Amino acid sequence: MSVTLQGILRTAYAGWAGTRRLPRRVHRAAGAVQRCRTAARGGQVRACPDGHVSETWYNSCGHRACPQCWWRRTAEWLDAWKPRLLPTVHFHVIFTLPSQLHQLWRWNRAVFATLLFRCVRETLFTLLADPQFLGAQPGILAALHTWGATLMLYPHIHCLVTGGGLAADGLWRAVTTGYLLPVRVVRVVFRGKLLSGLEALWQAGQLRLPPGVDDGGMRQLLIAAARQKWNVRLTPGYAHGRGVATYLARYLRGGPLKNSRLVAFDGQRVAFRYRNYRRLRATGQPSEGIPVLPVAEFLRRWSEHLPLPGVHTLRAWGLYASRQRRALELCRAQLPPAPAPSEATVPPPPPHDAPWEHCPLCGKPLVILHVLPRAGAPPHTTAHPDAA
Repeated sequence: MSVTLQGILRTAYAGWAGTRRLPRRVHRAAGAVQRCRTAARGGQVRACPDGHVSETWYNSCGHRACPQCWWRRTAEWLDAWKPRLLPTVHFHVIFTLPSQLHQLWRWNRAVFATLLFRCVRETLFTLLADPQFLGAQPGILAALHTWGATLMLYPHIHCLVTGGGLAADGLWRAVTTGYLLPVRVVRVVFRGKLLSGLEALWQAGQLRLPPGVDDGGMRQLLIAAARQKWNVRLTPGYAHGRGVATYLARYLRGGPLKNSRLVAFDGQRVAFRYRNYRRLRATGQPSEGIPVLPVAEFLRRWSEHLPLPGVHTLRAWGLYASRQRRALELCRAQLPPAPAPSEATVPPPPPHDAPWEHCPLCGKPLVILHVLPRAGAPPHTTAHPDAA
């Protein structure tokens, strides 16, 4: 029997949660995942009008952290964005928060996420507006991830950036050097903006200091972070942005760990696969590991990455902002048409990701025989005239 997050939560969540104080969003997420596609959510009974097949389909929870019902929303997002991407080179830029600031992040998630997005945006727009580098406004998609491969805290932002932009004269200006920006310059500007922003929030009394950290400790923390070489990665350009957009789409919903990565659960320990990207970058050879965690530690790591209510983890800036449609089309008119896309978009949907729409034997559309109410809802039955 396959291991799922839903099964782990049903077995271990109540005991784990009963021994600690947790935010309401954690209880809501765990409850939604446990009830997803069960009778508690209600559903439908569908059947072929000729009686070949029938199925009972229970409703999905739709929670952003549920690994059972992520695929449809992800595919819809990607299908909406693929036609909007400009037919030009795109660059993948990753901004990572240094470990010295992780504890501060834990106590200030919402305000820190807002600051991190703002500093990434200002860094890219400030440098790309400089004629020395580009002198134009690019299009950017930015996605916040807070986890590493083993679910440890690792806040970072992935950016998909056009290899060019709209100049003040209304003309498209392309990157001609083969790289977007010098990484050492991006690193210094980003570090300065983020530390300056933290200083301003701290002086304004808008930061909660972690337990055991006083004003002197906060000052030392900022000094220690300033002395670090911050991790900013700029990849070579991609011929189009679809590959990076697909990467971003995989993590919009479903949480940090899909069910396909879970290996084993014996009621006490959880094993899951992860890819060692550090070794992959160093040697070029793919490497996988299978850490085994006590279930309490697994649930702690999983809950740490649940999305905050009201905080959007994906932003569109510049030419890709919703208010820049006319500028986007002006750029598109100046660029050659995009080549036909490959069909490699998102991974194939998991089994039973969607109910059957047609009978697999005769091809006729399935009809709804009954509507199954949610737990506690009044009963409701719908009979289709063709189902008699």
